[in-house]
Amino acid sequence: MSLAHLFGNSEEYENINFYIHQALEIAFNGNIGAPVHEKLQTGAKVLEFGCGTGIWTTEVATEYPNSKFYAVDFTTKDLNDDNITFINCDIHQTLPFPDNEFDYVFSRNKTEFFSKELFQGYLFEILRVLKPEGWLEIVHSLYANDDGGIISKRVDEIISWHKERGIDFDLLTQLEDYLEMTGKAEFISSQIAKIPLGGVGFGEFTHDVVVDHIKLSQDVGVTFAESGGGSTEELENQMKKNRGEIYSKQKRVFARKKDTGILKEA
Repeated sequence: MSLAHLFGNSEEYENINFYIHQALEIAFNGNIGAPVHEKLQTGAKVLEFGCGTGIWTTEVATEYPNSKFYAVDFTTKDLNDDNITFINCDIHQTLPFPDNEFDYVFSRNKTEFFSKELFQGYLFEILRVLKPEGWLEIVHSLYANDDGGIISKRVDEIISWHKERGIDFDLLTQLEDYLEMTGKAEFISSQIAKIPLGGVGFGEFTHDVVVDHIKLSQDVGVTFAESGGGSTEELENQMKKNRGEIYSKQKRVFARKKDTGILKEA
């Protein structure tokens, strides 16, 4: 079960998800890293795998009105537009699309909710619906911090919380290798963004987002303080004390689907 399932479609969760989206947009200098801008301008078919509140699809679809966007998750927004279609489906199973359907597949912070048994299927399903020479982009958090204090303990507890639910975080650190092993991906690369937690300006903004996210997690019973991670107040004080010396790391991985001779759509 993901945190999104626990939060449901609450207004608080939607607000925090919007702020997280803004933080990632600033950190990565845009919503899209794959080389697909020209294709999106002329007209492409795009899938967001695991759309959550739908903020990425909604924002990018507005920027590229000539493209068609589809967004899938267990529960999605009940709101479709001229170039946006939201679809409820079990993303652990086969997606409701034919092979070689999309020019670009985007997925953010969903890899960490797939068990080791389902992870390979996740990658193959994305590649199945992607057209030959189409691009995929997968964004996820890097749960690592060597500050030696409360932040480090909190990260360890988040990892433990997920591992108790069958999630193997080694899969994330080796995502490029797993894509290589599919035999279906090429031009595999990645980019890491360091997001300051605390300080002034952007760091102050991300600090507030992190604190609000943790408080909301605790409201729905997801706490990480039991094994010595400290209270939310202690965490907040440490971030303020370090003033921008503590970072969250986000990684996005890109790959193009190989053209193996399958007839492409004209």
